[in-house]
Amino acid sequence: MTRHPAGHRDPAAAPAAPLLGGWRARQGLALPRQVATTAHLCALYPFAVEAGLGVQGVFLGRNRLTGGGGFFFDLFEAYDAGLVQGPNMVVSGAGAHGKSAIAKAYAYRSAVLATAGKPRFTAVIDPKGEWVPLAAALGWAALRLRQGGRLRVNPLDPGPAAGRLSEPDVLAHRTAVAATLLAVVLGVPELTAAQQRLVAAAVRRISARSPARAAGPTLADLRDLLACPDAALAAELDTTPGELADRRRPLLDAVAMLVEHDLRGMCDGPTTVDVDWDRSPGLVLDLSALLSRRKALRLVLTAVAGWLAGVMYGQPDRHKLNVIDEGWAALDDLAVVRFLQDQWRLGRQWGCGNILITHAIADLRSQADDGAASSKIAEGLLNTTSVRVFLHQNPEQVGSLLADMGLTSAEAALLDRLPPFTALWKVGAHTALVDHVIAEHEWRFCDTDAAMRGAAAGPVRGQAGVR
Repeated sequence: MTRHPAGHRDPAAAPAAPLLGGWRARQGLALPRQVATTAHLCALYPFAVEAGLGVQGVFLGRNRLTGGGGFFFDLFEAYDAGLVQGPNMVVSGAGAHGKSAIAKAYAYRSAVLATAGKPRFTAVIDPKGEWVPLAAALGWAALRLRQGGRLRVNPLDPGPAAGRLSEPDVLAHRTAVAATLLAVVLGVPELTAAQQRLVAAAVRRISARSPARAAGPTLADLRDLLACPDAALAAELDTTPGELADRRRPLLDAVAMLVEHDLRGMCDGPTTVDVDWDRSPGLVLDLSALLSRRKALRLVLTAVAGWLAGVMYGQPDRHKLNVIDEGWAALDDLAVVRFLQDQWRLGRQWGCGNILITHAIADLRSQADDGAASSKIAEGLLNTTSVRVFLHQNPEQVGSLLADMGLTSAEAALLDRLPPFTALWKVGAHTALVDHVIAEHEWRFCDTDAAMRGAAAGPVRGQAGVR
């Protein structure tokens, strides 16, 4: 038999006697359908809505969980308010649902904060070349890396940070970048301990050889040293020249591949970027020439990320925002994921925030064996990412999000039904369901689907003021 709370009648029971001048004494309180208790009225109170984040930031859209109120957000403001543990963010969703457009609108509107408060520098690693129009709109530098071009970026160059970082910090950063690049070429998550010692010693040696060169040593210098190591290097590593020759052989082949093939003409020499770092508000590194060369794209992305770290660390008086679009290129290799994880952790120290844009969170797991330690490396990047923005997810992705990302079943059930430009935001312990708004003038740099519609066709309008 179905039980009903006190004050409710079983609808199958006989009709209640009418109320005449007072409450009728019965077993419990019998009420007609149109009469409710204060307990029911509390549940039906129309103004019981989710509170907003309570932080300053830029307007991004309307939050359904606050009754359609405005949703304002800024990564650095959220960190200052204690809502998140680190200024890191991941934006995930299926294609053609607005990931890049939302990130571009945020970057564009955040430029206003730079004029109203603390200056800001934004750097974008752009594998598809879709951020170049935004760079033009904001006066950022747009740098296109391609083989045979005139532009070079030296991943071992500390950039503007050369005069601000200590020598041990510079050496540690150069060693980390070099080790990551070599691991990618060798197809391993990380170098062995013996290989790491050799790389560290070699980086120290080539750094000492060129103290007056502000740009620092290059990968070509590392190749030349590994090609002809001396007895002093063997003694430093507690080995014999013969054993050292065997140990350095795979590393020599790997760095030779970088200099002579994969990074040739792009990251194999001194930096040739001419940017006024004290005044420039940002830059976009266009890697679209490498989009069809997956391994080269990963390597250049890693080299560029290493160089950008020096750019970021060399600007202590500004907030820095580092954006990696099309994150699948980065997440496809565990050595790159490990490197990015280290950069994420160091961001707070240098006032640097990070945004990673990718199709699916499962990209972090696709290259890891089940149960292996390598999968924990991938998960570590997410553990240092406190702001997670989920747009429409394909059905096969929803189950893993429910299990791995701490979403409730109700939240996970929404994800494969979200329309374009609607996103579930998880900002630390706070949740928002946001209908993002893209202004008319923003579509000249936010629209990434124009090529599919043809030059003559205008942008496609969507619902609720977004397109």
